[in-house]
Amino acid sequence: MNIILILGITISCGDPNEDCCNGSKEVTLGESFSIKQGETIDVENSIVDITFVELVEDSLCPEDVDCVTQGTLTIQIDINGSEKTLSIGDEQNPQVAYKNYIIELEQLVFPTKQSQKDNGNSTYAVQMMVTKS
Repeated sequence: MNIILILGITISCGDPNEDCCNGSKEVTLGESFSIKQGETIDVENSIVDITFVELVEDSLCPEDVDCVTQGTLTIQIDINGSEKTLSIGDEQNPQVAYKNYIIELEQLVFPTKQSQKDNGNSTYAVQMMVTKS
């Protein structure tokens, strides 16, 4: 019976859009990770907790469209109660320092295609990395 209960919990938390799994997840220092809008991550063996607070701007050129410029992706994150803005693309501000750590926005993970962006209901996800400075 315990096995069935555990499987039920695992299956019900398999969809990243479900609310059952909104606790923070732990990532490894020095390794890239993805984080979706509204999600919080803890960096193991550090004092760093990061929340992807909001999308500020997404004018990045979708991967299935030919564009004249790369465009810009700007997000707001919260690091232990301190809000910071990061951006990649035409306007570069991909890193921020926090105590002895560097938090870097590496790339957009989702949505990357025009049809996904046109949807309007897409939850954004980005790839980031935290390293020791």
